[in-house]
Amino acid sequence: MMPVESKKSSPRYYVMLVIAMAFWGGSWPSAKILVGIAPPMTIGFFRFFTASVLFLILLYATEPQPRRIFKMTNLKILFFVGLTGVFGYGVLFLTGMRFTTATQGAIIAGFNPATVSLVAHLYHKERLPQKWQYIGFLLAFLGVIFVVGVQALLEFNFEYLIGNLIILVAMFTWGLYSSIGKQAMKTLSPLEVTTGGSIVGTFLFGMGALTEEVWALPAMVDSVFWLNVLYLGTCVTFIGFLFYFISINELGATRSGGFINLVPVFGTIFSFLILHEEIFWTYGIGLLLVIVGIVVINLPNSRKTAIAEQR
Repeated sequence: MMPVESKKSSPRYYVMLVIAMAFWGGSWPSAKILVGIAPPMTIGFFRFFTASVLFLILLYATEPQPRRIFKMTNLKILFFVGLTGVFGYGVLFLTGMRFTTATQGAIIAGFNPATVSLVAHLYHKERLPQKWQYIGFLLAFLGVIFVVGVQALLEFNFEYLIGNLIILVAMFTWGLYSSIGKQAMKTLSPLEVTTGGSIVGTFLFGMGALTEEVWALPAMVDSVFWLNVLYLGTCVTFIGFLFYFISINELGATRSGGFINLVPVFGTIFSFLILHEEIFWTYGIGLLLVIVGIVVINLPNSRKTAIAEQR
């Protein structure tokens, strides 16, 4: 008798994950286009304002106590969530993209799961199941070195180097945000944490946008600007995070997290197709090392671990 497939192993969740990763990969060429049209604070404000509105609608439609994110006790932790994962990461992400290429940024972003694990190791004292898995950090970092360092030696471009280093710092900021977010999710749902962080980030970006005199920018009447901002706010931030968290709930963190390896792949492909950026052999080696490193870090400890994540 054939076993009945569990709802939690339904193929639709894997499809949702691939879609989310494709959206996230597409954020790199989209951001590269935007930074050539408008300053970072203005881009961040409209992106997260769009996402915040959608998150709030979903929050009030699905959560039994949607207003509790506005309680003072919750606002404190949500402020740091928004400061690191939305505002801090967003500023570094957009600033880095002003200097480097979308392809290089996307590959460096593949180092993201390693920074999440590393910060969790320092912040929460989390340990990998096996000591040999720490080799994954070395492999992933070597991949970044191939993109940031080796390529710079072969064809030096000071702006690319500066941009890549800023993107690398952004990855560590995201790692810090992940650990703070994990702390916040002890009392709040993932949707509440994401919504609260998005609102805080919108407010911080909004204050920055005022200094850029957003109302007088030519981008305000540029259709390319609005199409890309709406893409980042709706597809990348809202749908991407929604699909990702749904998949984590159904498939488990380890199985879902492995799909993040697709982000630099999609980012590289879209950067080539949309922006016609040149892809060097060092990028291929760097991408491969990053992906292998992240796979090693995320290997389950045993069959029991994989089974437990499905429950």
